[in-house]
Amino acid sequence: MNLCLTLILIVVCIYVDARYIEPKLLWVKEEQVATGKLAAGTQVKVVLFNDVHLGEYYSLEDFKKIINKINEQEPDVILFAGDLIDDNKTYKEEEGGIALLSELKAKYGKYAVYGNHDHGGNGTKRYARMMKQSGFILLKDKNEKITLDNGEQLCIIGIDDIVLSKPKFEEAFVGTDESHFNLFISHAPDVVEYVKKMPIDLQVSGHSHGGQVRLPLIGAPLTVPFGTQYIKGFYKPEEKEDMVLYVNSGIGTSKLPYRFLNPPEITVFEIKGL
Repeated sequence: MNLCLTLILIVVCIYVDARYIEPKLLWVKEEQVATGKLAAGTQVKVVLFNDVHLGEYYSLEDFKKIINKINEQEPDVILFAGDLIDDNKTYKEEEGGIALLSELKAKYGKYAVYGNHDHGGNGTKRYARMMKQSGFILLKDKNEKITLDNGEQLCIIGIDDIVLSKPKFEEAFVGTDESHFNLFISHAPDVVEYVKKMPIDLQVSGHSHGGQVRLPLIGAPLTVPFGTQYIKGFYKPEEKEDMVLYVNSGIGTSKLPYRFLNPPEITVFEIKGL
C-alpha cells in the first residue's frame, strides 16, 4: 500500500512540475565561442531566443519576463530563430507582441528568421509585419554584415523555414566571406546537413524544443521533422571541423503544454577573438 501511495505521489509531482512549474522557469545559458577570425580581445555578446509560441499556453505577461531578462544581458546582437505565435488563426494580440519585441535593445541590431509556425495559418505576412514594426531585420535567404566598433566585420546569415517553405541556401550566402566570422540562423537544426560545405562558424537553431519532455537515460522520446538528429545543446557536425551547431530548447510549448527535465532557455554567446 505504501509503495502504491509513493508511486502515485511521484506521478502527481512529475505532472505538477511538467505542467505548471517547469514551463514557467527560465535558464540563462552562457556559452563561449572562440574564433581566430576576430582580433584578440574582441568580444561580441549575442543573445538567442526562439519558439515563444504565444497563444493559449504562453501569454504576453509571460513573454514580458523574457524580454526583461534578455535586456538585462545588455546584448550586442539579438537573434530570434522563429516560431513567435503558436496558432496564427486564433491569436488576436498582435499589437501587444509588437510592443514587447520593440522593447528589446541591442547595440548592433536584432535579427530573425521564419519558423514553421510563422508561416502556418497564413501567418507569413503577419510575421514579416511584426518583425519590421518591432525593429527586427528578417533574414529570408539573405545575410547582413555587422561592422564592430574596431572595424572588424561579423556576418549573420538566415534562411527561410524548411518545414513549410523552400529555403534558397546558395542565395543566402551570396557575398559572404570565409575570412569573416559567419553566424548562420536556421529555425530547424537538421538543416546543418544541407549547409556543411558553406562558410559557417556557428549555426544556431531552435524548433526541437530540446524534445520538450526528456526522460532520464532516454533523452527526448518525441522529436519533430528536421529536428530529429540535432535536438539540444552543442554539436560538432561530421566533416566540418571548424563549425559548431547550437540548438536552443526554446521558450514556450506546442501541441501539449508540458516540459520535463528541459526548462525554457535563452542562450548568451560570448564570441571572443583569439
